Amino acid sequence: MVEIFKNIHKSVERESVTFLDELRRHNYVTPTSYLELLMMVRSILKEKKKEIEVSIKRLKTGLDKLNDANKSVEEM
Repeated sequence: MVEIFKNIHKSVERESVTFLDELRRHNYVTPTSYLELLMMVRSILKEKKKEIEVSIKRLKTGLDKLNDANKSVEEM
């Protein structure tokens, strides 16, 4: 993960130079922007983890209901 984030940050730095050359506009890449990237990924991971937990809970509930229905059918 560290290498991925480092590569992303470095690629933004390179593209910022191109941006300046082509459009004469500055785009500053700072340690703060790197930390913001990390925090954004962290919040996305938390959100996705919650979504997965909800999906797992729904799947377990569905499987329990199917098992209960199967037992009911067997008893009949």
